Amino acid sequence: MASRDVTWLEWFLAAIVGLGLALGVWNGLAKGGGLVGGDTYPYFLPQKIVLADSLARGELPLWHNLTGLGYPLHAESQAGVFYPTNQILYRLFPVNMAYNTSIIVHYWLAFVFAWRFARCQRISMWPALLAALVYVYGWFPARISLEWSIIGGLCLPLTLWLTELLVDSPSAKRIACLAGCLGIHLLAGHFTLAFINQLAVLSYAALRIMLSAQNSSCAAIPTRRFVLFPAAVAAGLLVSAVQLVPSYELKLMSQREGDRTEFDPTYGHMPPVYGTQLVASWWYWHTPEMKATRAIMKTPGAVAADTNTVEAHLYWGLIPFGLVVCGLVRCWRHGFDSRAQIIWLVLSIGGLVYATGWLMPVTRHLPGFGFFMGPGRYTILTALGGGLLSAMMLDRITRRFSRTMTAVLTTLLCTLTLPDLQWSSQTIQDAVVVEQPPIAQMDTSWLRQTLTADGGTPKRLLAPGPNVGNLFGVSCIPQYLGIGPAVYQDSALRPSMGADNPEEVYPRAETIAQLESLGVSHILTLDPISRPSNDLEELRQYPDTFLNAIWARGGKSCFLYRLRSEPQRVAADPTDAMTSFQLRNVEPDAIEIEVDLTAEASVILRELMYPGWTVTVDGEPAVSDSSDGIMRSVLVSEGIHTIRWTFNSNSFYIGAAISIAILTCLLAMVVSEGRRAVSADSPLDRKQDVTV
Repeated sequence: MASRDVTWLEWFLAAIVGLGLALGVWNGLAKGGGLVGGDTYPYFLPQKIVLADSLARGELPLWHNLTGLGYPLHAESQAGVFYPTNQILYRLFPVNMAYNTSIIVHYWLAFVFAWRFARCQRISMWPALLAALVYVYGWFPARISLEWSIIGGLCLPLTLWLTELLVDSPSAKRIACLAGCLGIHLLAGHFTLAFINQLAVLSYAALRIMLSAQNSSCAAIPTRRFVLFPAAVAAGLLVSAVQLVPSYELKLMSQREGDRTEFDPTYGHMPPVYGTQLVASWWYWHTPEMKATRAIMKTPGAVAADTNTVEAHLYWGLIPFGLVVCGLVRCWRHGFDSRAQIIWLVLSIGGLVYATGWLMPVTRHLPGFGFFMGPGRYTILTALGGGLLSAMMLDRITRRFSRTMTAVLTTLLCTLTLPDLQWSSQTIQDAVVVEQPPIAQMDTSWLRQTLTADGGTPKRLLAPGPNVGNLFGVSCIPQYLGIGPAVYQDSALRPSMGADNPEEVYPRAETIAQLESLGVSHILTLDPISRPSNDLEELRQYPDTFLNAIWARGGKSCFLYRLRSEPQRVAADPTDAMTSFQLRNVEPDAIEIEVDLTAEASVILRELMYPGWTVTVDGEPAVSDSSDGIMRSVLVSEGIHTIRWTFNSNSFYIGAAISIAILTCLLAMVVSEGRRAVSADSPLDRKQDVTV
């Protein structure tokens, strides 16, 4: 059985192999290309641009003022405002380069930590590389449009390795390291894989301790060790409180509270028969014909919920699958070689069963389980288990081989497996790498030039691509958010995107009134409006280099219209009380308005009212009178006044205080343990021990 000790030379070799694979597989990103498709441009990049701009100004990006009427960026589930690599990369590089670098670095480190965890499962140096290859390049490339997936790919094997170390030899240092890594995973902002990671740590630790107790001469299970891991998970939650407390506040006000008819946690499951993709992948299940007919939803055992091939993807490669089958046959005939085989067989099957969605009628009522969609994501455990089990069998086969022969055989198997994994992923992934990223063509976008021509007047755009208008530097509706304020589900905030039939005038009078109440000044369409309202003025129709690159529209024209009434971001009630206004110092988390009123009036800022927004009038604190609970408004007396709205999130400060406090406690534990160790090793203490 291979030793679990790892030399620096082995670390170096694994790091070189992992970096080479990351740069080779994602060479298009390394050369300055970019991703197009999936959530890249509708979701992630609009957040990252605001993040980068705020960091460039030396500010923390707590509020996003361009998506919809705004939302708390630090609280939204996938922004990752406090995630360390985001804080570093988006300070150093342009947005596209930072995004690409983040992907490549996470693939690299995910491979290295998966290899290291395989080594601590007593898999030798070379077969452990196969385990890492199957795990990283079998499960994640199909999910390339989901930035958070590879972040979880890094954290899962890392935290499991730390769990193994903590089981072997409990210490304050190891508890602090495990808690810190679990907390950092949560800081990435998307919590599904972080939750699965926590469950994996607890399950692995419980199985590891119980199996160790069964194999030892002492039958008593060390109960104290069971407590360490829930404590580490709890400490990890507290470490990430700066993220979790604002996210919890947003959740209480989001579409996921109360009536959740639009939220189905079973969405994204893996129909049981689809598990045969392990041996019938790209040449059957992933063919265009099978995907077009939605055959995945018509198979026996599929639950009554929607899904897609990306969420349900699971593939090890044919050679690793064959190794796993051979290993299981051998275990059936001769018994298990190690407790690691038992543990990963249990966890792999558990992830596969949960992915089917069969257990959701029960688990959806449990904390955590019912909050997240995508039970198919639990196959991340099966992906890691498949890599480990195949490597264990390869390790047994090569046990009597020389190191050179083992290296040659493993290299050959990995060389054959990598294209197999890539072919399977490429047939279903919903994002592709392009040589020229669309964001690089922003400067030639006529839409951007038109919408930002008179830079002092902020625009709000009604557009068919949610959030994409943010990339022009203008506000855009409708919005697309993972967790968003519940008011965004209100029909009053979701104006019609077009006429129901070509003979209808668009927009109708009621739609015009709705657009004006939201401060929408422009409408973007991909086709000309058949019968435009007299309230609309067509500004221009022309192909836009930026949008056409995102939407793969070739040379087709985009159509930009302006509302003749020129709706503004500031209004008054009564309307005739305000003679003029001027916007000053417009920033994501602060906006200043100078108004001239002929009578007392409520001055309305057509932005979302959310806990943390405070207002002053002429430098004196004032009370918001936002009666509708949506827009910000304040009662102001006659005359010329300066109104300033500022976002000060109490949930952020509370969360930050908790995070700092728990980090201080963990550091104190480590320092105290180190001092005790030094004291125990001192000559004076050893002399006293002998005397006693």
